[in-house]
Amino acid sequence: MSAAPERREPPRTATPRGGVTGSLGLLLGVAALALAALAWVRLRSLENADAQLQQRVIQLQQNAASKDDLAGDASDTQTSLKALDARTSDLENSFNELRQHSQEGRDAWIKAEAASLLLDANEALVLRADPGLALIALDQADGRLKLLPDPRLIAVRQEIARESTKLRALPHPDVEGMAVKLTELGAGVDALPLKRTAPQHYQPGGGLNDVTLPADAGFWARLKAAVQRLGASLFTLRRHNAAVEPLLAPNEEFMLRRNLELKLENARSALLQREDPAFQSAARAADNWLQEYFDNTDNGVKAAIQQLDDMQKQSIAPKLPDISASLTLLRQVETPKGDAP
Repeated sequence: MSAAPERREPPRTATPRGGVTGSLGLLLGVAALALAALAWVRLRSLENADAQLQQRVIQLQQNAASKDDLAGDASDTQTSLKALDARTSDLENSFNELRQHSQEGRDAWIKAEAASLLLDANEALVLRADPGLALIALDQADGRLKLLPDPRLIAVRQEIARESTKLRALPHPDVEGMAVKLTELGAGVDALPLKRTAPQHYQPGGGLNDVTLPADAGFWARLKAAVQRLGASLFTLRRHNAAVEPLLAPNEEFMLRRNLELKLENARSALLQREDPAFQSAARAADNWLQEYFDNTDNGVKAAIQQLDDMQKQSIAPKLPDISASLTLLRQVETPKGDAP
């Protein structure tokens, strides 16, 4: 077995000292360049930072100026707001004053309406003697006063309520209905029968030739028969158990009916004028006239007499109460004590 040949190393070459120095210089140069580059980079960074700082300073200055402007604007706005608040306050005060005047004017107008209605109620009761119309006016006046929250009007409304109660307690005759009935009675007077009338023309009960005589009757027999017929035609004999009543001539019948119409019209006129004594007198006169001269057995006459009797039982002008107290109280409320004359 043969031995392996030995490995021989190549001979080392000695490095001169001058090569080491050159490498070190190169490294120093590179380091210097790196430092210079780093310094340049830092310088550029500082320049950029300085530029940014200056720009920031300018921006801050601009912001400061804007802030000053905003502060000035805010001050102007605040001043404008204060002026606007002052104007708004003035407008609100003016509006409140106007609303107060308007409310006072509305209240005064409503009170004036109520006073006018109360005055109408007194006129309707005193001058027209119409409690129904006066009651309507009182109710309307109370409705007006109900719209006002014034506590002083409570006494007025209480007085109106008392006066309304007095008016409702009064009798309320149907004056219009009674007037219509009287008009109908006056229109039907000609259809009512009278107790006794005379015929327009007298017609005898028989003629002269009603009695027949024999053909051979003598002169005296004929004369006697003629005298008898003549007496029978001139006189009529009747037997009555009651007293004999005279017949009425046509002209008298006409005057009787016209007199009844006049009495009914007088009663109607007094009724519409609420004159109770005159109405009672005229109605009683018409009633007596019907009973004395007209046929009381006829249904129409009976109905007319009954209607007149019913009318006489009603009081068309009762004693009216005084309703002026409510108007007096309202006028005291309308006029303050300091302004009262």
